[in-house]
Amino acid sequence: MDPALKDKLLRSLWFRRLVRRIFATGDTVRRVVQKPIVDTFLPNHGDRVIDVGVGRGMYTFDSLQHRFKRVIALEISSDHIAYLADYKQRNGLSNISLVQGSAEHLPFKVGVCDTVLCTEVIEHLPNDKQGLQELARILPTGGQLIISVPVPPAPRYDGAHVHEGYTYSQMKELLKGCSMDISHWDYCLLWLSRSVLHLIAFFENRLGFPPPVLFLCYIERWLFRYRKDLFRPYDIIINCVKEE
Repeated sequence: MDPALKDKLLRSLWFRRLVRRIFATGDTVRRVVQKPIVDTFLPNHGDRVIDVGVGRGMYTFDSLQHRFKRVIALEISSDHIAYLADYKQRNGLSNISLVQGSAEHLPFKVGVCDTVLCTEVIEHLPNDKQGLQELARILPTGGQLIISVPVPPAPRYDGAHVHEGYTYSQMKELLKGCSMDISHWDYCLLWLSRSVLHLIAFFENRLGFPPPVLFLCYIERWLFRYRKDLFRPYDIIINCVKEE
């Protein structure tokens, strides 16, 4: 679907709510299976948080701006920045600041925030180690990082990914090198959601609109709550703390 048309349609609150509950897109799938996990990892309140790689702002607007006094949303895409700025202005969100920049070279001082959120970004970076070091750099000792990455093998090829994904062991080693200690983790995007991703690609490439199959993700979320590692997870969410 044309991005400009999509943005225009989603300005309507009733249509946005309908889309979020019926039609499967990358964002709506993540909203069903990933966001509930991230929300449990986030603190209920805090001073300053940085959302690195916000995309269309799902977490910035729906989770962070209600919990933190100040939210800094960093995004590299100028199109996304324009969309975020328009949304922020229309909704009068005064505690959100928008910054255009790269996760590999964060334009922030050392230890500038208490919490960092970074979802589905690291796999896009040519230098993923540097990106993780930057995320750790802007946290003080005891600061919290919540990060999500895909787990290989990928259900379908994504040309935007420099890295196919990371196993838990690989992420643990990379984060350890940045003085980050993992406290909790969880998996999502299991085999039903993987099938939905295939359907999304087919519908959007052939028909130009998303499939109305989001109910499959709701079924997956409730039926496969335990031993998720047995259902070929494609995403891992990690909650970690910066050590001294």
